[in-house]
Amino acid sequence: MREQILVLEALQKIDMELSELEVHLNDYPERISALEQELKSSKEALENLNNQKQELTTLKSNLENEVSENEESIKKSEEKLFEIKTHKEYQALQKEITETKRSNSDLEEKLLEEMEKLETLENEIAKQSEALASKEAESKEKIDEYTLELEEVKNSYEPKKELKEKTLQTLDPEIVPLYHKIFDKNNGEILAVAKNEVCTGCYMNVPAQMFNEILTYTKIIQCPSCQKILYTEEESDSEAKTA
Repeated sequence: MREQILVLEALQKIDMELSELEVHLNDYPERISALEQELKSSKEALENLNNQKQELTTLKSNLENEVSENEESIKKSEEKLFEIKTHKEYQALQKEITETKRSNSDLEEKLLEEMEKLETLENEIAKQSEALASKEAESKEKIDEYTLELEEVKNSYEPKKELKEKTLQTLDPEIVPLYHKIFDKNNGEILAVAKNEVCTGCYMNVPAQMFNEILTYTKIIQCPSCQKILYTEEESDSEAKTA
């Protein structure tokens, strides 16, 4: 039975290593995906700003054209004033010129507002472009690091599973179901050292008669409280050295 305890120790160690590898098998892809999603969001935000810039640029260009057309219209109307012969026509054209100038003044004010918006937007785009470039470099470095670590985990996982299968074959078939049951219940902790009639797994007392049975290694003894398989450290170490 001492030999079986050693097998259980080995299995426990292998299974806990496998559990850790499985965590990383899920964890690294999630980390990589999170970085990629964060980059995608940043790029979309920058693209949105560039779209706004394009709209403002178009609006600014349209306003400039309107202002230019109005100025040209005012210039022609003012030149036409010298050709008018009646007072009525003169007043009508003066009114038209005044209204066009007022309209142009409004347009110029609107144009100034849009130019200020555009300048603010361009500054923000420059700021976010710089931040994105920095983030892309940092993310690429992290993604490369996680990808490499993930590959190492994958390379370790299958050999470790094969080792577990081989080790399981050396375990008494009657103990295998018990091993899996305790493993699931105690998150991979199968064994606990019994010391001075105390289970070091849950620190509950072990009955004296039971403790004596543990020392004989004639059968599997479980802690009445945490259900872990009990053994004495000295016996296990001794066996390991002679194995």
